[in-house]
Amino acid sequence: MTQLQTTPTVSAPSDTYNRSLLLAAEAVLAHLHPRAPLRLAQVTFEGVAYATAPDADALRLNRALAEEVVLVASAQAAAGVLLGLAAGIAESQRSAGELLALALTEPEEQAVLPAYLSVLEARARVLLRRSWAEVEVVAAGLRELGQLDARDVAYRISCAQSIRGTLLN
Repeated sequence: MTQLQTTPTVSAPSDTYNRSLLLAAEAVLAHLHPRAPLRLAQVTFEGVAYATAPDADALRLNRALAEEVVLVASAQAAAGVLLGLAAGIAESQRSAGELLALALTEPEEQAVLPAYLSVLEARARVLLRRSWAEVEVVAAGLRELGQLDARDVAYRISCAQSIRGTLLN
């Protein structure tokens, strides 16, 4: 006779689900910051591809640009914290620490690099909390299709924003 299980088991979400959310988080933040080094080419399960690489001189000369590039590069780590994932699982192809170190030129700034990086990651978490509906919609599209180009990401973000706007009005 088969015995029924009387206590529920906790099943962990699949790796595909978590990976899609992490990649979607980076794609959404990149879309929300329309700067040249943050223009998406496509999003696949291998990572987020950008149309251009960030220029080191531009990052040194433009602090706002550097902060936005680093903020987007730390999006996967920030989403991992929000999802309660272990550190090291969420890694962008662009290293936030290396990009920030490249942008900082003064020795005093280099000394506070870890603190500066944690502030930018906290800002990324705040933006992701505000845009979580968009992250979920982009992640669902990524799971469904396996890859999204920049136009697909923009369309899904606008749909999520439209739905939220309709529900709130």
